[in-house]
Parts: sequence; C-alpha cells; structure tokens
Amino acid sequence: MFNRAEIVDRNFQDFLRGWTAAPSWRAHPDEPVHAGVGLRGTELLELFESQITARHLDLIARTLRARDEAYYTIGSAGHEGNVVLGRLLRPTDPAFLHYRSGALMVERSRQLPGIDPVRDAILSQTASVDDPMGGRHKVWGSGPLWVLPQTSTIASHLPKAVGAAMALSRAKKIGLEPPVPRDSIILCSFGDASTNHKSALGAFNTASWTAYQHVPVPILFVCEDNGLGISVKTPPGYLEREFQGRPALKYFRADGTDLLDAYGATAAAVRYCRERRVPVFLHLKVVRMLGHAGTDVELEYRSVAEVAEAESRDPLLRTARIVLESGLLTAPEILDRYEATRNHVAAVAEQVLSDVERLERPDQVMAPLAPYTPGAVRTEALRDDYHERRLERFGDESAFPENQSPKHLAALINLGLDDLLTRYP
Repeated sequence: MFNRAEIVDRNFQDFLRGWTAAPSWRAHPDEPVHAGVGLRGTELLELFESQITARHLDLIARTLRARDEAYYTIGSAGHEGNVVLGRLLRPTDPAFLHYRSGALMVERSRQLPGIDPVRDAILSQTASVDDPMGGRHKVWGSGPLWVLPQTSTIASHLPKAVGAAMALSRAKKIGLEPPVPRDSIILCSFGDASTNHKSALGAFNTASWTAYQHVPVPILFVCEDNGLGISVKTPPGYLEREFQGRPALKYFRADGTDLLDAYGATAAAVRYCRERRVPVFLHLKVVRMLGHAGTDVELEYRSVAEVAEAESRDPLLRTARIVLESGLLTAPEILDRYEATRNHVAAVAEQVLSDVERLERPDQVMAPLAPYTPGAVRTEALRDDYHERRLERFGDESAFPENQSPKHLAALINLGLDDLLTRYP
C-alpha cells in the first residue's frame, strides 16, 4: 500500500500482460503515427524509450536510497511528457530546467554523441565528484547540452532565463557573437506552484512588458502543471485564467500524459517562439506520481483513492497504448524493452558504485561552484585595458567613481554597476 514505486512498476507490467486487443491501425515506422502531428513511428519509439529510461532512473534512485548508497529521490514520474522538449529543442537552445526533467534530459542527450544520460544521472544520485553538474541540490546540468544548473524550487531561475533571452537579441546590437546560433531560444521549465513566486511573477512581467514594445524575448516558458505544490493544491483553472490573456505572451496548452498531443502542441509552441522571437507560455498538464520525493508521506494529505487515480493517468501507460494500437510493437516486445532497460540501469548503477568517489570534503563541494583562483582574481582586478572606455563613459578621470566624494551605498552600487558594464561591455 505504501510502496507506490513497486505499485507503479507493477501496474505497467500488468497492463502489458493483460493487453489482448488487436492494433487499431498499422503505422509505418517511417511515416507519421497520426495525421496532423508529424511524429514518425521510429521517433515515437525513441521517445517512449526515453520515457522508460527516466522511469527506471526514478526506481533505481529509491532502490539505492534504501541501501544508503544514493541520497536524492525527487523523480520525474508523471512528468515524462516533457520528453518532447528534449526532441523538439536543439542542444544549443540554452535550458533552465525544472527538477522533474529526467525524460527531457535522456532525450536531449540523443542529439550529441558521447553522452550517457543514465550514468550521468546515477553519478548525481550517488553524490559523485564526477557528477556533470557539480553535485548541486537536485538539478540537471550539462555543458555540452547547454543545460545550465538551476535550483528551480523557488523560481529563482526564471529571471535569469529572461535575461538570457534578451541577451540573445542584445548581442547582435552591440556587435557580439553569441556562443549559440542566433536563432536559438531559451527553454525555462518550472512547476505550477512556482508561478506564484515573486521571482516568477517578475520574470513573466518583464518578458511581457519588453515584448509588448517589440523587443525580442525568445523564451519558451514551460509550466509542468501537476496540480500540486508539494502538499498544496493549485486551484483548478487558475493558471489558464492567469496566463491566457497576458499581453505579448502567447499561450499554448497540452496534455503531457498524451505523447501525441504534447508533441503537436509543443512543436507549435517552439516554432512560434523561434520564428517570432517572442515569449511563449506552454502549459503542460502532467501528473505527479511517487509523491514529492521518496521521503514524502503523501498519504498525510492525499487519500489512497486520489493517489491511485493519479497513477491511473501514468504517461507511460498512455504511450504504451498508442504504440500498441498503432501496431508498432506488441505487448511482449514492450515488456522486453522495459525489463532490458531496468537491467541496463541497474548494471550502470553497480558499475558507478564500484568506483565512485563521493563528495565528502568542503573543497570537493566548492570546486565546481566557486573555484579558488587567487592569481586569476588578482590579474582581473588589476586589469586596466579598458581605461579608454572609462574615459568615453565618464568624460575624464575626475569623474571616475573612485575619484568622487563619498556617497551613500545606493549611489555607490549604481556607480559600481556602471563601471562594471563599462569594463564588460
């Protein structure tokens, strides 16, 4: 009753073992599965594989935690519909991600050779010094994939994402070549509860206010709405009313438990954002499964019936049904792939555990966060190759901030920022 991970795992297997229906149609692997969506059979199977991989990463996290060999169990179960973002966005579209982005990351990793998303995720779960995002608190990160590590629980990444979107267009005006293609867009995902945080509200307002004045802000906001902020329910219909009518913010809605619907709506949202260079709000309706985290006693605030109802909307069940009805795979074939993925994830976990070096000392924790390089700091502090720019900005040396009379802190902060922008144009 209380081990919902086992129940969810068993539900998927039982669904497949009980499937007896014949395919409703026969989809060709190289042709669209459904008219109007544009998702080929081979692509659908790859997305399904990424969803299954993300699910087994959630399950192994709880297994390792029970053995005291892993430390974090917030998973992506129920949010696997975000896999379409991993397919439809480029690895050069900078991403500021919500913490339930397992399927997205697995799928995005397909786009670059040499990246093993299973190993990377388990390195993170086990607090390895080789964790590609530096051992930060339950975040996704990858330099090659342009996923910037973020703490997304308090919406602190939204203002940064908006700033990055504005910088993409600003770079061209000031003659700088951005490190990503000029038609890149910013991906910023978050949960429904985060939309009420002041950081998020400021970001939405800034994006809308700026775009309303015809200044490019190419950002795709993705709200993964599971209806819960840990234990607090989001009022039904509130987000639709809140975001459908915002000026200069285009609203799209998709069922994140239905892969075909999610793919079609997300493709339209990405295309709109990339072509028009405007902010877009994609409202992805998902479901939260396995609680907020492994330590969450979900039955303290949800009934068993509510938990079971949520599990009945498992996106993996929906995708399996689409695959079965389209005749792309049989139920035994899906089950074989599901178990093969389980075995692969478990094998990678054991390999990681056999030679893992964990983050144990302060210097190891700080290394990727705040490298201590006093020589480089001193060199940068003494750099004076921007003297001419300072003269252009301030007029003469007597107007330099350090040569003026004492001022209060607010004025000094403004002068300091002014000087920094002169130093780093």
